[in-house]
Amino acid sequence: MTPTHERAARTNTHERAARTKDPHPQYAAPLPGEMRRMLLRHMPDAVDEMEEAVRTGLPHYTHIVDGTYGYSVRQIIDRTVNCFISVHDTGRHGPAATAEIIALYERIGARHGRLGCPLDALRDALDLAGRVACRRLIKDAYRLHWPAPLLATLTEDTFTLIGTAIAAATRGYAEESHRAPLDVQRDRLRDALVAEPDDRDRPLAELAAAADWRLPGTLAVLALPPGDHPQTHVLPPEVLADRSPAAPYLILPNPRTPGPRWLPKTKGAALGPVVPADRGAVSLRWARRGLDLVERGTLPADTPLRCVDHVAVLTAFRSGDLLEAAAAELLGSLLELPPRRRELLLETLLVYLRCGDNAVLTAERLHVHEQTVRYRLRQITQLTDGNCPDPERHLETMLVLTRLLSPGAADEGAGARRWRARARARAGAGEAGDAAARVHPPARPKQA
Repeated sequence: MTPTHERAARTNTHERAARTKDPHPQYAAPLPGEMRRMLLRHMPDAVDEMEEAVRTGLPHYTHIVDGTYGYSVRQIIDRTVNCFISVHDTGRHGPAATAEIIALYERIGARHGRLGCPLDALRDALDLAGRVACRRLIKDAYRLHWPAPLLATLTEDTFTLIGTAIAAATRGYAEESHRAPLDVQRDRLRDALVAEPDDRDRPLAELAAAADWRLPGTLAVLALPPGDHPQTHVLPPEVLADRSPAAPYLILPNPRTPGPRWLPKTKGAALGPVVPADRGAVSLRWARRGLDLVERGTLPADTPLRCVDHVAVLTAFRSGDLLEAAAAELLGSLLELPPRRRELLLETLLVYLRCGDNAVLTAERLHVHEQTVRYRLRQITQLTDGNCPDPERHLETMLVLTRLLSPGAADEGAGARRWRARARARAGAGEAGDAAARVHPPARPKQA
């Protein structure tokens, strides 16, 4: 049988399964708690094996997916497997999990339609991943002595989920194929504007001409919160929108400062830096990093956040590991204080550095007496063995303090523990050196 016939046979099998069985697997019997925990435990290994099978079997297709669709092959497989387990979860509403997978594959099908890429390769990829899933289920069933009806149910649900995914992708593909050609061209342009230069198949000027869109000198990307649909906003015609529920965004040509009038209505969003038109990927990347800190409560969410107004916080959280190491070196025993006292001294030090080492201005900013500021600074100097504040390391110290005092840092207990552990280690090393010096004092040079 030729590969085309094999693919047709597999497609017919999936379609028959979808017709003869409820296409939504949310009504499957919940898995016993222990079995579900076992599946979750082995899920990373299963995802690894599925990804390897797809990448090995369809290398050209996986390269296209990773570079174009906004989801990597691994992300798609991981979300699909999560859905499979979720529809059997007694603690979660099954239809919600199924709706997630339908929405995901409708978007994937639509992307195929925009690129003119047939769905055959997607069907082959689902078939390869499904074979791996069934093989692992059969292996676990024999190893753990599962009852035969349970194995049959899980196997059927696997192919039912594949049928559901294919049906959703087909709908998305069909809807995209019937869209106006100009809309398709604008979406292609939008994707190219936020892609890395090496990933573009056609020049931006050519794509802009096909989309009847004037290529601007600069642009900025506004990342919207998940679930915020651009359709709910009144957008100027020159704004390009990505309607993905998981990570929507808007491309704003030639943005003004502080931004168009309609931007303040978009609460909880993050505006990336203004960049040349061929550097949209940079603006999108920083916009999403800003959005992540907004969602974590580190940065304000009342109005669209401008990333250029929060460079210190964004930089501090981007370089967290390096700043953790620097914190122990710069601040030493200061990190060992109780949280309340530690934060009081750290805040005083940060405001003092921002005020240009001016204790009077620091006191005004903190609403305390000048002598209180000077007393706190003497404490900081004593706790850091006179190393802080160091005029030559103001920038590093301010970045470390920005991260330590940001609201999101309080939630990173592991990071705080590492800072304190490093501070203790450094202090311990210093004490050990002092003790060794006391036990074995250096020999005095003999007098001539």
